[in-house]
Amino acid sequence: MKRLPLFSFLLVLFAARFARGEIAPIPTQDRIRAGIVQLNQLYWSPTLNIWLDRPGDDLRAHYEGRCNPPWWPSANALETLLDFMAATGTSEYVPAIESLYESQKDHPGQRARVVAELKRRHQWSDDDEKARLRELEKVNEAKADTGYYSNFQNEYLDDSGWWAITWLKMYHRTRAEKYLTTARVIHAHMAKNWKPEKKGGVIWCEDEDKQRPNAITNSLFLIVSARLYLATHEQTYLDWAEKTLGWLRTNALYDGIAVVDAPGHRGDYWSYNQGAFIGGLTALYHATERQEYLDQAVKVADTVLHRSGLTLAGGVLIEKLGSNGDACLFKGILVRYLAQLRDTLRTAKLHPAAEREIDRCIRASVESMLRHGIGADGLFRAEWHEGAKDLRTNFNTEVSGLAALVAILPDQTTSTAPAPAAPAASAPSR
Repeated sequence: MKRLPLFSFLLVLFAARFARGEIAPIPTQDRIRAGIVQLNQLYWSPTLNIWLDRPGDDLRAHYEGRCNPPWWPSANALETLLDFMAATGTSEYVPAIESLYESQKDHPGQRARVVAELKRRHQWSDDDEKARLRELEKVNEAKADTGYYSNFQNEYLDDSGWWAITWLKMYHRTRAEKYLTTARVIHAHMAKNWKPEKKGGVIWCEDEDKQRPNAITNSLFLIVSARLYLATHEQTYLDWAEKTLGWLRTNALYDGIAVVDAPGHRGDYWSYNQGAFIGGLTALYHATERQEYLDQAVKVADTVLHRSGLTLAGGVLIEKLGSNGDACLFKGILVRYLAQLRDTLRTAKLHPAAEREIDRCIRASVESMLRHGIGADGLFRAEWHEGAKDLRTNFNTEVSGLAALVAILPDQTTSTAPAPAAPAASAPSR
């Protein structure tokens, strides 16, 4: 039988005893730090300076395409670290985040580092070397010309949006212009894929057979646009934010109960779509100080929490469409944006009943997760409620659980606060 690391064993033991009511919970900050340690021990690749999507630093599998960084979930993992530091007044993870940025901003450059490490590990053959030389001769010039895989851009526009949000938060923390520059580049990448001829909005993916708009991509573009306006005070970004909200409204992505996955869909309520839309409205409120946006965010949160089927009777969040694949990360994203709305309402002294109800549901979900949602390996499970059937644990489930834990720490709005206005620069063209 595989032996667990000591801290994993202790976390499992704690979960069992806490569920039986025998002990008080571990202080939240300590539990989060322990979870981050475990996440890194299982999934972090020192060569790549990013996590891999399965345990063990198997660079050979990565080189052969059998094991890769969980790309957009990694952006969410970094955002969770940034939110944790903002809530606790610490800077303990800044060096690792800076290292990841430098290693990953030029995606093609990673290949050489992987090859060098495989050679050092004696996992490289003469046939590998010949294949590598052929690969270098067949560089895809078309994609190189578009800037693919640099500055955290790729063909999936939602992936790019998650990274823009993360690097804007890093900019607010460090005031380093490179992070703002990356967010600008990603915004321009998304804006050029605003395609009315494809019924958009921003399309989900640039691949010919996937050029269609969806809720998550456009909600992320709304957040990025509003927060870039806060960071730069450039009107172009606010125009994009308001235009994007107009598209979301015109296409009835929020149907009066919750946010559907794409225009014309009915009832397919994924939790992260709810979170990102609420986050977009909250960001637009911060950008404009117009209460109507906050009022709508409160309305959406209320119907999502009480009419969408995404919560159980006690307020515990569930993923009613299932937690396969990336979906086991979705609930943590919803909790993050609910917490931002809660803290914004608290600061603005608006909708106090809604603020309390949002907080109740967040805390009910976290308490249930701590009692029923910790796996035998010490990682958070895909589902958080008592009697859950999906007991899987992986990188995404752990990030989701950590994001939920961070949400019960103090004010989550500080990590999204505007930085001082940057010097005037050219905004992306439409």
